[in-house]
Amino acid sequence: MPIKPLQAADDVFARADRLMKAASSLRDPMLVDDMRRAAIAFGVAALDTYLHWAIADVPLHGKIPTALGRLEVPFSEMLELSEAVVENRKKIRPKVRSRNTLERVILQHTFQSPRGVENAMLLLGKRNAFVKIADEIQPHQAPKDIQDRLGTIAGRRNQVVHEGDLQRQSRPQNIKREPVDLKQVKDDLLWLRSLVTAIDSVLGT
Repeated sequence: MPIKPLQAADDVFARADRLMKAASSLRDPMLVDDMRRAAIAFGVAALDTYLHWAIADVPLHGKIPTALGRLEVPFSEMLELSEAVVENRKKIRPKVRSRNTLERVILQHTFQSPRGVENAMLLLGKRNAFVKIADEIQPHQAPKDIQDRLGTIAGRRNQVVHEGDLQRQSRPQNIKREPVDLKQVKDDLLWLRSLVTAIDSVLGT
């Protein structure tokens, strides 16, 4: 059977857990913190992975979601498909080619922030994403609280990935890094798992 989006996300979460476990046995404080920073990045990547895989699996027969129908596709991709169909009508499977194009196009998008999750859910045909997610997430949380927490975690991930988690200072004299709170990292990873599980319930996969 094909791997489901939740299985793909679970693999990424499991790797984040292994990073956390490995960090606890190290003696170098800087390396411990960096392992935990990497775990944060993996946790957010699990959400992104889930949504990418879910969109890549969306049915392409019948009526597709409005947002998916409006997805911008490079003209070169359309031209390549049309030429391939003309050259070999019997062997070319347009929907397979279309799905391959969809996968390439969505890889240019990130679905990590609240806006990114909303956009992904629209591509999957789900409006008012966070209202629906709030009905499924455990423990129950208000839609705005979910958005706010995801925004904070995604911002933290960006600080790690794009800025090396260095503190922003005006005319710094010394390198300083943002502190890593072990409890916060553990709580955020658990919360991200609950978010992905709730999204999976909304989609009914």
